[in-house]
Amino acid sequence: MVFLALVPIIMGAGLATQTAINSKLRQFVGSPYLASGISFMIGLLFLFVLGRLLHQPLLPTTSFVTTQPWWIWLGGVFGVIELTGNIVLFSTLGSIQASVLPILGQIIMGVVIDQFGLFGSPTQSMTWLKLLGVVILVIGVLITIGVIGPTDPLTKRALSKVHVKYQLVYQIFGVAAGMLMASQTAINGHLGVQLGSSIQAATISFAIGTILLLLVLSFTRTSFSPIRDAVIATKHYWWLWCGGAIGGAYILCSAWLAPLLGTGQVVILALFGQLLFSAIVEHFGMFDSLAVAIEREKIIGLIVMFVSVVEIHFV
Repeated sequence: MVFLALVPIIMGAGLATQTAINSKLRQFVGSPYLASGISFMIGLLFLFVLGRLLHQPLLPTTSFVTTQPWWIWLGGVFGVIELTGNIVLFSTLGSIQASVLPILGQIIMGVVIDQFGLFGSPTQSMTWLKLLGVVILVIGVLITIGVIGPTDPLTKRALSKVHVKYQLVYQIFGVAAGMLMASQTAINGHLGVQLGSSIQAATISFAIGTILLLLVLSFTRTSFSPIRDAVIATKHYWWLWCGGAIGGAYILCSAWLAPLLGTGQVVILALFGQLLFSAIVEHFGMFDSLAVAIEREKIIGLIVMFVSVVEIHFV
């Protein structure tokens, strides 16, 4: 069980890596939608090859499709909405709220899914000690990302009220986007159980997401010509194309672990790994990102998160 608890943390680290890689890819292709589309297509190819090597079926049977609940196919849809939502939130509410709101949504929905056993997830009743752990976790998240006790003038400026039309609507959408991400984990886990194959479930989810992103690219009339610049840059940035495979591995492991640990546990552990490795990436300027030294407040926030994760998982 301890080993299984480490896997979501590694998954979260991979998600932070994917974000850094896709951000660099976006610099070359221009459009965030195109960068995400490339990532999804590479992830789908990765899962397809993995499925073939392990002799796993990729498409569900007709009888399976007709006998399953309608929501079992929404994992890929929720993934695209969450991904697109982050882009919208970043440009309207700023980076701080774009990070905080989905994270809070993930935590809330993860706990709710476990409490009521939604989407076929195993039921894990909430206790007062676990509730206390969740509250401490939220505090740790807010400290880590600079909402509580920010010292950097740029952070303070980012946290000031953003004057945009329908601001409350965007904020509610941010929380909802995080809830959809947690729901995606539970749905893909249930799909994997019903199919008897986590690889097949992840492949189906990525296929649906890829189709939706291709439709978005077609609707926005995005040019594919900038991909040439990214290909040329491969000589110096060979890792530009690894984001999709990392994303595919994340969805695959989520589908595998959600039925075993519970959606809330996977979400919380992965969240800790994501924020921890994001801080490491920023501190060392990995993947050609801007180097930002880890401040004392962020270290304190990560320690608080770690304590809460241990309490939630082992109490």
